[in-house]
Amino acid sequence: MSLCKGRSMFLPIGLLCLGSAHRAAAQAALGRFLAPSNESLAPKTFARKECSENPGCAGLGGDCCPAGTGMALACCWDAQTHPAALPDSRALAMVPSCDHLNVGFPNCGDAVKCEGEYSESGSTRTLKATSDHCAYVTFKTGLSLDQVLQLDADTFITPGTCSRQDNLAFWFFQTIGTGVAEEEPTSHWDAFSEVDLFETYIGPGGVNSINTNFAATGLHMQWKNFTIVGGMRQHITMWQDVENAAGCPATRQAGMLTGLTTIEYGTPLPVVSVFAAHCAPGAPCCTRDSCKQLQSDPNTARACITVKDAPVLLSLSNWGAGHRVT
Repeated sequence: MSLCKGRSMFLPIGLLCLGSAHRAAAQAALGRFLAPSNESLAPKTFARKECSENPGCAGLGGDCCPAGTGMALACCWDAQTHPAALPDSRALAMVPSCDHLNVGFPNCGDAVKCEGEYSESGSTRTLKATSDHCAYVTFKTGLSLDQVLQLDADTFITPGTCSRQDNLAFWFFQTIGTGVAEEEPTSHWDAFSEVDLFETYIGPGGVNSINTNFAATGLHMQWKNFTIVGGMRQHITMWQDVENAAGCPATRQAGMLTGLTTIEYGTPLPVVSVFAAHCAPGAPCCTRDSCKQLQSDPNTARACITVKDAPVLLSLSNWGAGHRVT
């Protein structure tokens, strides 16, 4: 893990809903590589703009290379030549997994679906989920949160395809694969250690029904003028405020479980200050010094997140229409 200590990384990710007369579905295109956040992809002209005509974007609908904004999504570079990685970059395989113990069961019980709900094509990871049941897929990173200086993701919802009741999210927390939080709180989920980079509010479906939040701490931020049913295409940048301008405590002695139950760690755990912003897709919202300027922007979400003795676990999920946490 020391090889990645204090690194900046770029993670191209997309989230999209598809609908038909019979079902609504959630898809996600997940990049198989990380590149430094201060290194942009080299300009390139693609033969066809349609997602289906570019191997890395296969399975996505509409235009990708470039998208309607005029900017190419990160998946357009799959099977192409990427810029040489700088020494402070680290690749993530983004291999799908099903963490039933830490993600599936706590949110939806035994009825939750994972195996058979996702597919892989190039850098695309597709999560198929109707509004009638819960579905998810997880991705192990092997990285401690304090090792990540910056994380970037392209996210999108196709307009008119999702139910206003769908609870879609791209999020992460920190956990090991065995044991339970009540007995091993330093290495499992609690609400002070979760970051929801992108989530749809359950039910409203109206204006500002998409948000970035932190489960039980920090300043949550609604995405103004974006909705579940209206769709969106945005980039998310999360970065660590290493100078701690937000004044986060150095450590925490306790966390919070579901139902506002406090749990003592038994030992102080470090805390990091993180910020998250969204912007036009295709490139980071900021890099290094420019991120400091965004920290004072009223639309930037922020929180003090506990660093667990466990790696970051990423998840894509659709908990279905009208879902309530169990």
